[in-house]
Amino acid sequence: MELQEAIINRRSCKQYDQDTTVDDIIIEEAVTLAAYAPNHGLREPWRVIWIKKDRLAEFAAVFSDHAFKNDLEKKAKQIETISKLSGLLVVVGNYDRRQKQFLEDVLAIGAFMQNLSLVLHEAGVGSCIKTPGVLTAPGFNDTLSIAPDEMIYGFVYLTDMSDNMLTKQRKNLNLLTEW
Repeated sequence: MELQEAIINRRSCKQYDQDTTVDDIIIEEAVTLAAYAPNHGLREPWRVIWIKKDRLAEFAAVFSDHAFKNDLEKKAKQIETISKLSGLLVVVGNYDRRQKQFLEDVLAIGAFMQNLSLVLHEAGVGSCIKTPGVLTAPGFNDTLSIAPDEMIYGFVYLTDMSDNMLTKQRKNLNLLTEW
């Protein structure tokens, strides 16, 4: 697959109607390749927590306890949805209070996540980056052993690629202005 084709055709897979699986080696290779993302000073400010298929229900219960404290119906639905995934990647990165370093780390982690999405797409694995509000909920970070100088930048849901994903025309085509 050509890079331009992957960039144009990759879509977030948001249909979790069926139980899915993916080979471990595909995920391992995707994360390794994604790490070639550009990053300032080669700091590689990311790490990935892999929630494999056999631990998804347990993770979903912990996640739901923090996300939907007083809503049993939403908790149950979230556990059911997450349990159908092939896996889930929690992308964790540095949280540097120095503005320049923080911005550099955010950009690097964004590049890592984009690379990851493209490599997964090329391998036939559907993915969707999620940034739920619970990422900063008190106690949730403790469950995942997130250090005080780290933060969760997002989840990457792993699933099947939908057969009917349509390429959406971009609205923002006039990106360049001259100075």
